[in-house]
Amino acid sequence: MQKKLISGLLSVVMLLVMATTAFAQEATSTTETGDASITISNASKGETYNVYKLFDATVTGKENGSIAYTGTVPDSLTNYFERDTNGYISVKDAAYTDSTKKEMSDGLRTALKAWAGNATYLAKETSDGSALTFKNLPYGYYVVTTTQGANAITVTSTNPTANIVDKNSSTPSDLSKTVDNDNVNIGDTVTYTVSFKTSNYDGAGSDAKKILSYTIADTLPDFLSNVNVTSIVINEGPDKDGKDITHDVTAQFTDKKITLEWYDEEKNQHRYKNGSTVTITYTATVNDKAVIDDGGNTNSVTLTWTKDDGNGGTTPGGGGSDFTTTDTIYTYAIALQKVNEKGEKLSGAKFELPFYVKEKAEGNTYTYAGTSAGEGLTNQVTTPDGGLIVIKGVKAGTYNIKEIEAPNGYNLLSDPFAVEAIRTGNSTTTVTKYLDENGNIIEGTETSNTKVEVNLSNISASVKVVVNKAGTELPSTGGMGTTLFYALGGALVTGAAILLVVKKRMNRSSQ
Repeated sequence: MQKKLISGLLSVVMLLVMATTAFAQEATSTTETGDASITISNASKGETYNVYKLFDATVTGKENGSIAYTGTVPDSLTNYFERDTNGYISVKDAAYTDSTKKEMSDGLRTALKAWAGNATYLAKETSDGSALTFKNLPYGYYVVTTTQGANAITVTSTNPTANIVDKNSSTPSDLSKTVDNDNVNIGDTVTYTVSFKTSNYDGAGSDAKKILSYTIADTLPDFLSNVNVTSIVINEGPDKDGKDITHDVTAQFTDKKITLEWYDEEKNQHRYKNGSTVTITYTATVNDKAVIDDGGNTNSVTLTWTKDDGNGGTTPGGGGSDFTTTDTIYTYAIALQKVNEKGEKLSGAKFELPFYVKEKAEGNTYTYAGTSAGEGLTNQVTTPDGGLIVIKGVKAGTYNIKEIEAPNGYNLLSDPFAVEAIRTGNSTTTVTKYLDENGNIIEGTETSNTKVEVNLSNISASVKVVVNKAGTELPSTGGMGTTLFYALGGALVTGAAILLVVKKRMNRSSQ
């Protein structure tokens, strides 16, 4: 069972067992001595390696020898290892991802790293880029940590020297960019976050070159205004108490770039730990130069670095492509087309909006300006000739609009109506609606129906066709209704005259 512990975990560790490699850099145990050694054949230059002994081991024989593990299982690892009544250590199924026992579980990997963070290392050394060998180690089960990860290895009786390969990258990596909201109104402030993982050296082994500085370049297109860097945090990772070691840096974009000095020439050392993570947060206002719908509004960020050989780096681990990532935000438009029941376009209809727009339109197009009143802003718009109003720069959603004044000769709409701004991916608008004989919008294309078309060649908009119906016609001059009014009026006058005569006679009689 003890050999299964060795063979199973050795097949899945992040530092893979390799053939014996000649070493050029050596380190020894500070507290214990023994006949075993661990060699890291491709140690990353500038990286510090820590060696921790988790369990003791006893061995017999050379070829095909036996090995048994003893010691105490830490409380944090009891889900993965167990100790029998004789004090021997064995591994539990939870240490693997599945029944094949070929993959170490993420839980064990995390638990080993946490345990090492609170343990005392047996040996420690910063690599010069050549093969690194830790000598004079006792037999046992070991955890080797670097700035960039934690990995378990075992020294066996059949090969007292364990040879491992560091799989962690020695090149900057993991560049990412996110935005807090990709559905925006013109005038909204968005927050971008850029992060990447650093390396103090670029390259492998003794050929690795010191990285002197990092530069982050953002395209910051014209649709973004008031760009402000709110924080730059360099996180070196946790200390022994599990608390992250962080540094705050103050800088703003200059010519759309931020440069971080990474190497201190006076002290002849890097300013921050190898494998630190840089996180840059900045805000910007979306302005009226934003593209409406279509492919959205994209800005890109590129990471580059300078090295002490005078050359620059722009590729994550090689490959020849720029180290660039992008993010996209979207804004939309709505359109109101006013017609009568015959499909004829109407001017003079006034609408009240649930937001404000710039008071002055560009042709028939208004620009969203928020939900608060202000100078040069209005929340009421009137249809011009052609009956079409376009409002650009709104985020996706439903907007309730009320007609507060109908065109002359038409009835005012009694209820508000809804317009839904949606993403189409288009840059133009082509919409066709049909009206029945009563002016109601219907589905269908029958030739007897009235067709209403809206075409916009320069903007994509969600279109609402709004129909006003003519008021009921009252009787006109010379018609029956007017004659009736005259007849009634004459009768009233005659009646009044008769009543007046009768009243006078009654008064005389009473005298």
